[in-house]
Amino acid sequence: MIYLSEKKELKEDMTIKEFQFLIKHIEQGSLKDEEIGKNPEDKKENSRRLILKLIEEFGELAENVRKNIRYDGGNIKGTIEEELFDIFYYIAAIANDYGIDLEDIFYIKDKVNIVKYKREFTIEEGREKYRKIKEKV
Repeated sequence: MIYLSEKKELKEDMTIKEFQFLIKHIEQGSLKDEEIGKNPEDKKENSRRLILKLIEEFGELAENVRKNIRYDGGNIKGTIEEELFDIFYYIAAIANDYGIDLEDIFYIKDKVNIVKYKREFTIEEGREKYRKIKEKV
């Protein structure tokens, strides 16, 4: 799907895998393919940092929801939209830290949720419906 961004440039939809790739490299500070080696203590400290940042962002989201501070096309700072992005960022960073592919886990966990919540459709059916809706736009 192609859409117009804030700057009116054409942008393509981003997959979860692509988002995780980008977050991994933002965290590394480089687009190089090699991973920056971390000893177990550094890895533990990084995991701790990411979890604390995620908790912090949830608190900021709660405050912005309470105040209903929304992005209006101007400054995104201090808005619900900004905090949702930050939460998504840290979730992806934590998943990367543990080598978890969120897109794959989405499908695995969904099999459990279909039964648990007695949903009438599969993810594949939902995605097909989404594609058809987007084709009409």
